[in-house]
Amino acid sequence: MKKFTRNYNGELIKANEVMVPFEYTDLDAKAVTNPECISYITIGKKTLKVIYKAVDQAWEKDARAAFDLYQNEELGYYVVPNSVSRDALEDDYELELVSAPSAEDIIMATESTKETLKIFVDLVSKLIEKSPKIGYAVLLIHTGVKGAEFYGRMRLAKFPGNNVRQEAEEILKGGLANFDFDGYKGYKSQLNDIYKEEAYALLNAIVEMIG
Repeated sequence: MKKFTRNYNGELIKANEVMVPFEYTDLDAKAVTNPECISYITIGKKTLKVIYKAVDQAWEKDARAAFDLYQNEELGYYVVPNSVSRDALEDDYELELVSAPSAEDIIMATESTKETLKIFVDLVSKLIEKSPKIGYAVLLIHTGVKGAEFYGRMRLAKFPGNNVRQEAEEILKGGLANFDFDGYKGYKSQLNDIYKEEAYALLNAIVEMIG
């Protein structure tokens, strides 16, 4: 597998982050500054363009599950013929090949992912309604947006942007399921309507990618 030192946006990868492949989209084309994070996965007669992004280790399992579903939808499950060397495929295409799962495994994995996604959407929506600014910040960080891009999309200068980023990171670190929604007062901002609109648009994009 590829070894990375910088994220897709050029920032250094943190100690608690791992690089995970995502579907390459038009939004990525505008945001990527590190071309090394763009890759191609070729299986059979199909080629998928992907982009590697840094995610917190706590989100790695969900991110990989989402990408697995994307691959399954695009490619179907792939079984290596006996005449093909697994080692050769792994070396040539940087793939970790596994045996095709059973129908029962597929159903269980899909249902588990759907339930996880539903809980995630419910919790994030609750946070957006409580504080559109922090809800949007949480989603941006969750999808790997950092640095100048984060400040720009939040429409904040570096100092206030850092305060928002730190609060959003603390929420993610503690876990949305453990967050005290009732006791949280949230931010009041003139941009709340914009934050809410863009937060829900980003949340919908995440749902479409995973679902």
